[in-house]
Amino acid sequence: MRNLVIIGGAAPEKLSICMNAYDSVIAADSGYDTAKRLGIIPDKVFGDFDSTEYREELLALGYRPCPRDKDDTDAAMAIREAGSEYDLIGGGEGRIDHTLSLFTAFRTIAVPHIWYMRSDTLLSFCGHIEFTAPEETDVSILPLSSAVVTTSGLKWDIRETMLSEAFISQSNRVENETVSIDSSAPVFLRFFPEDFAKVRVC
Repeated sequence: MRNLVIIGGAAPEKLSICMNAYDSVIAADSGYDTAKRLGIIPDKVFGDFDSTEYREELLALGYRPCPRDKDDTDAAMAIREAGSEYDLIGGGEGRIDHTLSLFTAFRTIAVPHIWYMRSDTLLSFCGHIEFTAPEETDVSILPLSSAVVTTSGLKWDIRETMLSEAFISQSNRVENETVSIDSSAPVFLRFFPEDFAKVRVC
């Protein structure tokens, strides 16, 4: 069981997920707006409420905004509350400083297992993973810091290659139906959302 965090930024227009898989749902500021649009009711809402369209509704529900000037971003506060096991909705295609601060939260607090955005879905892992996907499925490997990565089943396999912020495996493609990847540190596998729906982790 894990938690679901919903934050501001570009989120999927629609999303089919099993809500029973989550212990709780935590929204951050305008993530509340996204939750309402997706038909999800948060258990907790954090933030200064400067970007939500539902500030008055949140106040009426008994939520109190935190100060706008604070050490943590609204998203980081929600991630900290979620703990080490969580999935994330939103946060994509927005301000670059917000995106970079998210990666700081991932490195210092916890990495989401699955990150759902409007144009990307990211699956994180560390160690070994195997998954099946249709041939020609586009996949990129994005390290959170530095990671030694070996792949099998991709069009351009890599062997004990150091990936980092300076070198990623971008726009690779599935060549065999089953792909295996080993990584010495946490990495994201990036898929198009419509492709991720066909991915099956073994």
